[in-house]
Amino acid sequence: MSGFQTTKRQLLPLIRGLPIIAIFFFTALYIALQVVNYTPNTYQTIAKIKLDNQKIGLSSNQLYSDFDVFSTESTIQAEAAVLNSPLLIGMALDSLDFSVALYRKGKVKNTLLYNDSPILIHYAFVNPQLFDKDYFIYITKTNFFQLVNEDGVALDTIKTALGESLLLDGGVLKLEKNKELFKQQEFQLAGNYIVHIFSRDGLIADVTERLDIVEVDKDIPIIRVVYKDAHPQKAADLANELCKTYIEDYVNVKSQAAGQTVKFIDQKLVEIEAELHKTEIALEEYKATHRVVNTRQETETGLRQISNLQVQLINLEMNEKAVHELEEYISGGDYFRNRSINFGFGDLLMTELVKKLKLWQDQRIDLLIKYTEESNEVRAVNQKIEELKNYIVEAIKRNKVEIVTKKDEITKSLAVVSNQFEGLSTREKEMRILERNFQIQEQVYNFLSQKKIEASIASSANLAFHRIIQTATVPRKPIAPNKTLITFVTGLFGLILAITFIYLRKYARAKVTGRQDIERHSALPLLGLIRSGNSAQDFIGLVKTMKLKNKLNNHTVIAINSTVDGEGKSYIALNLAECLSVIGKKVALLSTQSPLPNSIALNVILSNENKIENQLTFLHQTDDKQLHFEEELEKLKLQFDVVIIDTIASGVGVEGIEAMKYADVNLYIIRSNITSIDYLDHADRLVEEYKIKNVMLVLNHAHKASNYSGNFVGTRFSQQVIPTSLMLKVRTYLNTYLR
Repeated sequence: MSGFQTTKRQLLPLIRGLPIIAIFFFTALYIALQVVNYTPNTYQTIAKIKLDNQKIGLSSNQLYSDFDVFSTESTIQAEAAVLNSPLLIGMALDSLDFSVALYRKGKVKNTLLYNDSPILIHYAFVNPQLFDKDYFIYITKTNFFQLVNEDGVALDTIKTALGESLLLDGGVLKLEKNKELFKQQEFQLAGNYIVHIFSRDGLIADVTERLDIVEVDKDIPIIRVVYKDAHPQKAADLANELCKTYIEDYVNVKSQAAGQTVKFIDQKLVEIEAELHKTEIALEEYKATHRVVNTRQETETGLRQISNLQVQLINLEMNEKAVHELEEYISGGDYFRNRSINFGFGDLLMTELVKKLKLWQDQRIDLLIKYTEESNEVRAVNQKIEELKNYIVEAIKRNKVEIVTKKDEITKSLAVVSNQFEGLSTREKEMRILERNFQIQEQVYNFLSQKKIEASIASSANLAFHRIIQTATVPRKPIAPNKTLITFVTGLFGLILAITFIYLRKYARAKVTGRQDIERHSALPLLGLIRSGNSAQDFIGLVKTMKLKNKLNNHTVIAINSTVDGEGKSYIALNLAECLSVIGKKVALLSTQSPLPNSIALNVILSNENKIENQLTFLHQTDDKQLHFEEELEKLKLQFDVVIIDTIASGVGVEGIEAMKYADVNLYIIRSNITSIDYLDHADRLVEEYKIKNVMLVLNHAHKASNYSGNFVGTRFSQQVIPTSLMLKVRTYLNTYLR
């Protein structure tokens, strides 16, 4: 019970402060509404791309396996980096009209116009300083426009008509009506506008800042393209165009790689075809001359070996040519933008290294947007690019040495295998040599023809096994500002601020609020309390408590005092006097300050020998310098059962302390939420310093939910009857706790 009562007492300031909480809460909601109304909207759209997996994807099908033979299996992170590269973003922006951003300027919030813009903007800038800056433009009602500053003040008196060009320092700016849009509906053109013209690098940087390319999961080959913009249609257009550009670039790179391979094979086929024709003619002439029908069985094995070695030698020559092309590719100038990075010799590690080199170069381009060539970040990337390039060059050297070594070994093997025919007759040997040459050339020709078909299919089949599985749609609702979240957080903050204010106000004021504060800071006993709204009942209880404590005897002087005025001592004195008179006591209420209505001077009563018949008599002092106050009190006690003195506050004048000194019972008034806790120490010091006896505290204006002693809080501790009806019960609780 003690813990529950403590909790209720701690909650009383909160309950009484509900109006303050309501003010803070609704003020916070109003602020949240203004923030939502005046914050520019941000729209977000999402597109998804599924990457092809050559192990389990569509390209793993035997029917399509040759369509993508020149591509390598890339990681999801690498493809995400390609999508987020400035090169690919720039290619996508080439197809979109994002170079100019037009805003309708408002008093608080600016509105972005895109395909719904009533004016079209054209520019031709030679001076690069004209890019990446805002132009504030005012359009008059007469369809003229002029440059103004941010505050709307004209920078020049010259006005240019819509459709005519405005000359700038190093460029031309032209504004005209969007006639197609005006055919659909009428617009009010007059007003202030903000025009931002991007440079290419500035536009790429602006888009990159609001673009987020992430993989759904490291094991799931799906990339999510998330883009945010102030205009919903603009957000959807960028995301869709970027995905489309990625697929088209993938197809183009694959086709270019296959086309280069077809050219190389065509050159080799011409050479092999000529050699094949020569060997065929030589074989026919030899057979006709020497009348040869068939060859010996024992030479077939040797011929097959020679054929295999020749095929291997041709493959090495192809690889050697590819290595030379790669060496030229690495050592040749700016090779990161316009050429393919796929090569035909099949070294996947080398291809991945070149891809990684390209990614570092893209990162270098990104850093150059923010930093200079001499910055540490750019130097670090340059060093990594140089190291990777040196590694690739060294790897190329090793591959060239390895190819030369293998060619020498195959050549030696061919010489060894060819020697087996030296033991045959001259006719058979020459016959076998001719057949061998013919078969070798035929096999090489068939091999290259097959590869040409495969490369031609890959070159002509514009297929992309990467698929757009979700196109970006035009968002209907903005993601920012989040009205629900802002309203909730702001409302919660308002509640927290109100509660904090209530309790800080309570502890900062350091006022007496209840019995617990009195017992914590004073050694004087608490006689009782007077609750707001229960005055008559509480005064009767106060009188009964005094009787139970034997403090209310015949001819008793009761002094009522407080530290300062405003604690309610005059109110307590008057009501206590009326209550005592009602129960039959003959009471005199002596005011040492301003006289009450129908009050009699003290010296008049003392000089009157007639007995007073009234139950309640109001008296007042006429001489502030009276030095015989004790004698006067003794005389009054002979005429009245109870003498109540409404004294001067003890913190204001010593007269109040004098009355307490001579009184039989002293009631020191403490007013809830008004009296400072320091005043309790003042009462204790008075008792100790002046040896005043029978001093008891009375808590005035206590909360009406407290019981008669102040020990408990709640409607169940009052004498009122709690109604059974729910509505009446709620009304009773509100009336008890909120007033």
